[in-house]
Amino acid sequence: MTRICYVMPTLSVGGAERQLLRLVRELVRDHEVTIICTSHAGALGGDARRLGAYLRELNLRGGWDFRTRSRLRRAFRSHRPDVLHTFLSGFDCQATRAARETGVPVVVSSRRQIAIRDKGRHLRLQRKANELVDCIVANSQAVVQFAVERETADPALFRVIPNGIAVESMKSHADPEQVRARYGLPRRKRIVGMVANFTPAKDYPLFVGIAEALLTRRDDVHFLAVGTGPMVKPVWRQIRRTGQEAHFTRASTLSEIADIYSIMDVSVLCSRAGGFPNAVLEAMAARRPVVAASVGGIPEILRDGETGRLIEGRDPAPFAEAINALLNDEDEAHRLGEAGHAYVRDHLSVERMADAYRRLYAELLIRTARNGR
Repeated sequence: MTRICYVMPTLSVGGAERQLLRLVRELVRDHEVTIICTSHAGALGGDARRLGAYLRELNLRGGWDFRTRSRLRRAFRSHRPDVLHTFLSGFDCQATRAARETGVPVVVSSRRQIAIRDKGRHLRLQRKANELVDCIVANSQAVVQFAVERETADPALFRVIPNGIAVESMKSHADPEQVRARYGLPRRKRIVGMVANFTPAKDYPLFVGIAEALLTRRDDVHFLAVGTGPMVKPVWRQIRRTGQEAHFTRASTLSEIADIYSIMDVSVLCSRAGGFPNAVLEAMAARRPVVAASVGGIPEILRDGETGRLIEGRDPAPFAEAINALLNDEDEAHRLGEAGHAYVRDHLSVERMADAYRRLYAELLIRTARNGR
């Protein structure tokens, strides 16, 4: 049985972490899977164990801890993985060097987002790490293009495997009125929601601007913001300053995400950049019409007018106009929701994603054996 070892900082509640657990759920059927958290297990650690993965915590103090490489060498010597896959960039150099020094046959890296690191040393380390890997998996063509340009990486190193989703997991069995009551949402208002962490990249201030523009057109709408993060307080100050506090509700949980999507009339994502956003996949799987910024890998998921609505630029008015049109035309909203659901079911299922990873790992192991490494 092939041994796969994933390395990432922690299994906190985030998009990459949830994607990893979706992958693990499928791979444990025919692979031995270990997850090494260089920091601590995080909120999803228990879920990883219940899925059947081995979980190891190194309790290191961030990516610059001088003990990282030696601790990983020790872990690889005891575990002897066939494939080492670092699932978040930024920790690649220490992990890939440790893997090569201990004879791990195949080393794989990941690129999952479009983000510019402020310090040049991050980029220098990433370029060194790229020299040690057999493949870099990206979740969209946009991420590949960004990484190739930013890191001056060899395009031949990359393989695109889009994120996947268990479509049936996004079907809610809860009563919509009970869900509204659970989150304190008004009964007779149309719900426009955004599921995203409160970080600068997600651009919640634009979402607030969209709400302000939409409220000038209609008074039957309420806005639901789902997420946590460092921008919660600044965004809520903006909401109070613009007099919209009565029109907004925030929920921090992702454990009831199918129920949350079930009460949305329109799902919005207005990020400044994005690799292959889980929020778009989830909303489509939940049959919600999506209005999203045309950035990063989002146009690779959504086709404007076919499976959702794509908006160019950062002006809130076009977003508000698109949302308003969908709220006024329930047949069109239903059509887009059904078309989006069919697309992710047929092209972006978690089973399809897992099979792509299986084929990649097998291909790299065969190539390594032929090269005698």
